[in-house]
Amino acid sequence: MRGGVRDYTSCGRQGNPDNACGARRRAANDGAHSRERDQTSSHGIGTDVHTNHTVKRLAVEDENQLFDDSGATTGGQRRFSPEELVACEGCRRANPPTRMSCLYCGAKLPLTAAGAALRRPTLRPLEDWERGHNVVLLPGAPPGSRTQTFAAAAELLSIAAPRLIEAVDAREALPVARAASADEAKLIEERLGALGFKVLIVADDELAEEAGPPRRVRKLEFAEDVLSAWTSGGEQASASWGEVVLLAAGRIKTKRVEVEERSGRVRPGAEVVDAREIFADEAALEIHTARDACGWRIMSGNFDYTCLGARKGLLALRNFETLIEELRARAAGAAFDGGYNRLRHLLSAAWPLAEREESGGLRRERPGKFNAEAVTVVSNDAQFTRYVRLRRLLELRRRGADVSA
Repeated sequence: MRGGVRDYTSCGRQGNPDNACGARRRAANDGAHSRERDQTSSHGIGTDVHTNHTVKRLAVEDENQLFDDSGATTGGQRRFSPEELVACEGCRRANPPTRMSCLYCGAKLPLTAAGAALRRPTLRPLEDWERGHNVVLLPGAPPGSRTQTFAAAAELLSIAAPRLIEAVDAREALPVARAASADEAKLIEERLGALGFKVLIVADDELAEEAGPPRRVRKLEFAEDVLSAWTSGGEQASASWGEVVLLAAGRIKTKRVEVEERSGRVRPGAEVVDAREIFADEAALEIHTARDACGWRIMSGNFDYTCLGARKGLLALRNFETLIEELRARAAGAAFDGGYNRLRHLLSAAWPLAEREESGGLRRERPGKFNAEAVTVVSNDAQFTRYVRLRRLLELRRRGADVSA
């Protein structure tokens, strides 16, 4: 037995199910199928996930179970009577009144008077290409009983009540949910408003996600009235000190996991040969103006600090702090935000860390033997970008400036 997998090649290519070896093989296969179950409380869907295949079981299609009016449920789920179900106008199938879109075809469900109070947001994770609507909680504690109010709001948002309390106590505008549609975001806004919370809906388009990532700046030049920047691509851009509306500082953290696997015909599955974890943590500063939604990003470890003149030191970290001081002094009218590092754990409900998987290619172990490498990268780069652009949007609205730029 090697790597948790038993070698049954001595039993023959096909294996005999009647002998002891075949029995051991069946027992090993049965034991290797790990299972997870994800039960959705609103519409009673059970999902069984196996290592080799995925089985989806829709309990709502079982009419005997769906229309059972006994009220008995498992896991705290509620059953609805046939009169409470909402028929989809597209596929004509019955849906729980808690849903806003059809469980089967995804079409928008009609709103009924009886089901209006039962509707609940789905708040599913969005794909990278999807454009959502961010529910931003504005500063200010709701009146009334703190325990009951926060418990009801946390249940609506599907987050822990202590985390919601921490977000309110931070006294900052923070996203608490990201909805897939404007109707879903509007529902959350109405429910939270009824509980006494102040909420603002910000679409992804307002955060200028289509404009692209911030431009990396490798060099700055200070003049009396103008700030000039040179990007990593050699382009030059400039802005007057009065045009700068926001300076935002934070840290970009990246975790890279590389797994090297060896696969063969003898042993089913892959054997992990080597694994590596690489961490990167670097200070970042973004400079934003009213007419440029992308902004300029400075990374502390990849910047020319010549603009500091006599204040330039030997350590990049100290030079980065001096650069922030210099910029804040020259752009006196700009707002400064340095709270991302303190608040970033509160952003995960709406803006989780970005994770991507990629292939690392083949690595030659010895003549004729190659190992495949898989790479997983987790980073808060996109989260920091959204956070800064939300701060820019709020600052421009506070100033009454045009936010369409």
